[in-house]
Amino acid sequence: MSVTPFGHYQLQELLGRGGMGEVYRAYDTRTDRVVALKVLPPHLAEDAVFQQRFRKESQAAASLSDPHVVPIHGYGEIDGRLYLDMRLIDGKTMGDILAEADGPVDPALAVTVVEQVAAALDAAHEANLIHRDVKPSNILLTKHEFAYLIDFGLARTAGEKGMTTAGNTLGTLAYMAPERFDAGRSDARSDVYALACVLYECLTGSRPFPADSLEQQIAGHMVQAPPRPSEFDSRLAAFDDVIAKGMAKKPAQRYQSGAELAAAAQRALHAPVRGGARSGRHSARRMPTHGAWRSSRTVVTVVAAIVLVAAVGTLGVVQWRTESDDEGTRQAAVESSTAPPDPNLRAGAVPSIAATVPEDVRRSGRLVIGVNVPYAPNEFKDSQGRIVGFDVDLMDAVARILGLQPDYRETAFASIIPSVQASNFDVGASSFTDTVDRERDVDFVTYFSAGNLWARRAGTTVEPSAACGLKVGVAQGGLQESKEIPAKSDECAAAGLSPIDMVVFTRQDDLTKALVAGEVDAMSADSPVTGFAVKLSAGVLETAGEVTDSASYGWPVAKGSGLAESLKQGLEQVMKTGEYRTIAAQWGVEKGMIDAPTVNGAAR
Repeated sequence: MSVTPFGHYQLQELLGRGGMGEVYRAYDTRTDRVVALKVLPPHLAEDAVFQQRFRKESQAAASLSDPHVVPIHGYGEIDGRLYLDMRLIDGKTMGDILAEADGPVDPALAVTVVEQVAAALDAAHEANLIHRDVKPSNILLTKHEFAYLIDFGLARTAGEKGMTTAGNTLGTLAYMAPERFDAGRSDARSDVYALACVLYECLTGSRPFPADSLEQQIAGHMVQAPPRPSEFDSRLAAFDDVIAKGMAKKPAQRYQSGAELAAAAQRALHAPVRGGARSGRHSARRMPTHGAWRSSRTVVTVVAAIVLVAAVGTLGVVQWRTESDDEGTRQAAVESSTAPPDPNLRAGAVPSIAATVPEDVRRSGRLVIGVNVPYAPNEFKDSQGRIVGFDVDLMDAVARILGLQPDYRETAFASIIPSVQASNFDVGASSFTDTVDRERDVDFVTYFSAGNLWARRAGTTVEPSAACGLKVGVAQGGLQESKEIPAKSDECAAAGLSPIDMVVFTRQDDLTKALVAGEVDAMSADSPVTGFAVKLSAGVLETAGEVTDSASYGWPVAKGSGLAESLKQGLEQVMKTGEYRTIAAQWGVEKGMIDAPTVNGAAR
């Protein structure tokens, strides 16, 4: 066997490589045993941040004595490279097992694994440590179904600020609790959320929020209801409540410990089966256990994972654009009226306001809305292809007050206003800036205030007022490209300084990724887009300066249409009940809220 000497170790085989290190099968000549040795890779050996994180993994893992945590023999430094010496475990990760099964595992195995991982998590939490990366590939299962929670490379002390570098968001997106997207804040209940995600995947063979894009994935965790295992297989109905509580959006509403989640899962496993029919691919297939699967000769051990999460906020062709509340809140929107109830009105409608809707629209029962996506957080598509976002939730609420069913029609941004003029759409809802020029063609009902807002990488000192000579990214077609940055650049030139190097990106998500990767020094975008990008970057990005050149977003309707007044009254009612603030807070755009809507309120 070819070996490479490393201090008193002989590196025999590379077992895996991750963002935080390389793992080898190694022979320890001092103790005469074969171990798993994790070594900081050469290109990171001189990086103080990575060395600090590596040491934290070593200290965190070594301090735990729970049987479901891989034992740590020791750690240290050899020839300027840090290493971690661990027990070599022969087994497979749950990620590999799920992939080989190409579907779910036996529910009994799923619950057994969750119980063991929950015990490891509770031990870590008692030691004031948060794992922060619970996922199937970090759960190692031996052929005797003994589970190990591996990879404490992301663990940190509860309450400690996470160590995040530009381009890296710690943890894996598919299992991240909603609060993790809020400047990376997390506690023990974030691990419980992730473990509930793992349980769901083991039961169904699918991740909770499968998606084709980062923004869809994030939207799932932030605003979509937890998935129901019974939709995969009716016999799993007892697990619906377990997943719902384990994946509750608010940490206070979740199980408060791994043990609580495990106990609930055990009860669900033994609950009476309420449905018995299997339906093709939606039937839960059983996986042979207790030695019926052969242990791979490839040893799986602790490998750190760092997943790039470029903050989302994608952009249409032209923008800014130059070119769930609970049932109690919904019912609170119903205003008393002396008018007799209309049986044709939707639930939650306010009759006195619904009566103001133009007859042709009221008779159709629909509000046809032109929209252009993607432009997170205002309007974009989730993993099911549904159009979601702040604008959408707000328009849904107003349509309900008007007694109308919202009917979204996706089209090019530049086509929305002409389509409203031609009566093909009743209204547009796509982050339009209300301008004097546009008011010549359509009427606007204002609902939000937005302006230019800059973002920079955390730890840098870029300021919008001192950006001469810097690379500043903007999205194509926005006011930032056509007005803001050219004006600032001209000021630099007039002062005898280097102009701003404006870098134009076709899509906002590409711009955000470029900033995260350090390809530009700063970015300027609409304030809700920048705010959303910062929120979801888990501390990688921060805002720079204040919102400037604020103007109102508005909904365009046909010139002289009575629908403008109806929308205005509907929005006033949504504001009155507090639903407006709730929707804005859900999407993190509270700073853009207005006090009252107006019709044609453009100042420029």
